[in-house]
Amino acid sequence: MLTNYKQLPLRSAHYTCYQLQAKINTGSGKKIGAEIAKLWNVGNSQPKSCDPVFSYWIKQGNPSSKIAFERSWKAINNKNYKIAKFAQKHVKSKSLNHSLNIFWKVQKDVALISDPKTLSKTTAHNADIAAYAIRKLAIKKPQVALKSWLRDRSRFNFSDEQRRYLNVYFGNKFAKSTYYDPASPGILQKLDPKYDYDEISEWKIRLALIKQDWKKVIALIDSAPQSIQSKNRWIYWKETAKQRANPKSYKAKYDPILAERDFYSFVAAELSGSALQLNHNKTNISSKLLDELNSIPAVARIRELVKTGDTNSAYQEWRSLRKSLNSQQTLAMGYLVSNWGWHIQGIRIAAKLKAWNELSIRFPRSQNALFAELGTAKGIGNTWPVAIARQESAYNQYARSPAGARGFMQLMPATAKQTAKKFDIPYSGKNDLYDPRTNISLGTAYLGEMMQKFNNQAYSTAAYNAGPHRVELWLKSRGKLPLDIWIETIPFDETRKYVQNVLTYSAIYDLLAGRKAKMFTAKDRAQLTLNRR
Repeated sequence: MLTNYKQLPLRSAHYTCYQLQAKINTGSGKKIGAEIAKLWNVGNSQPKSCDPVFSYWIKQGNPSSKIAFERSWKAINNKNYKIAKFAQKHVKSKSLNHSLNIFWKVQKDVALISDPKTLSKTTAHNADIAAYAIRKLAIKKPQVALKSWLRDRSRFNFSDEQRRYLNVYFGNKFAKSTYYDPASPGILQKLDPKYDYDEISEWKIRLALIKQDWKKVIALIDSAPQSIQSKNRWIYWKETAKQRANPKSYKAKYDPILAERDFYSFVAAELSGSALQLNHNKTNISSKLLDELNSIPAVARIRELVKTGDTNSAYQEWRSLRKSLNSQQTLAMGYLVSNWGWHIQGIRIAAKLKAWNELSIRFPRSQNALFAELGTAKGIGNTWPVAIARQESAYNQYARSPAGARGFMQLMPATAKQTAKKFDIPYSGKNDLYDPRTNISLGTAYLGEMMQKFNNQAYSTAAYNAGPHRVELWLKSRGKLPLDIWIETIPFDETRKYVQNVLTYSAIYDLLAGRKAKMFTAKDRAQLTLNRR
């Protein structure tokens, strides 16, 4: 039996324990203590096949207090408290037990961490205890937890990971509050005085934007790392702030970003009267290469599976095929699958290749007639809902999010039901959301409803993503801000990126269609920082 075990690599504790049991049975048990200790000293339960091995090892006087203590903490860090308490039974050292007992005490009442006497510098794992308690305390008492963190982060030897987590956690907690807190800029400066964390550095600037303190905005951008200063986002805001700080003597110089294709470059181009740049680079795929690909049996199978709507099976075929393709062939496949209507896979291929300028496959058109018909009928045109669908599902008809949103425009069943009732749209249940006409009809109706409510494309786009109740709250707290600052300071990172992407995608689709593209309506454009008076 032992010979058989030696012939194969053992990939799980289950088989390793059978091997160790065989060694015990053949009289070699005393030589394998270190191997057993390694298996036992983990932060989770091991298979039942290990129980006899561990029982033998424990009868030999194991584990040591040190090993048992290590396992307790590994289990605590895995939130496996039952295993932690089991391992502690083998800890004989009073000082090590003291450390674990303090953790259990703090776990019951995390507010104890606010008392500096709870932990001493000699307590083993005091940084772990403090990090755990501060995280828990911050949920209900963020101010008290922050005070404890600022006090303790220099007292104990926190890991870099713990420091990053807690500094950024508190930075986000106080920077992203719904209502502006005058204390927040000072808190962020205390958390990150040396600009070590990009998340905090960027929110320092955003808080200055909320106050429209232009000199502070400029100073903060200049103090940030070069990795932040070089972003189009902060080039845009620095130039905007410089003009607002010196309106009579300075004109924003957006030239470094005007040739690029993103939200800030497009807004800058619109403000400066420059044309929006597509940088479209459609690779010339030869007919010979396409014929070669189409002759491959796997490609033929993918094409037929896509035609029948079985994209799951098509994807499995693709996973096998892609290993044999070079980058040129892979890009050509992106064009092929996009032409077959499998647009999301074309988008994936372009992303995998970092072919960002291949706009034909990155920004395809699907269900053109439906978007044109239904978007126009709802009074919102077709470009905006097309951009929403591109952002939401990348034109995956059968897309379903973890939250349960479905179809092209990713509608939640509850929203779909309410919208169908309000606008008298036929709808019999959530599976209808996989039907293109039903999904786009409901999606454009809901988007039109948001536009009626907010009368602003950016606000309405944010409402489509985060819900109208949140946008109402954000407008109540910061609605008087210039529109570009309002977008920049949306508290949800996902929604901020979502709004910027949708506005940018709308312009890209207009440009690809040969239409004149604008990021904002004349009314919304007047609300930008440089246009506000």
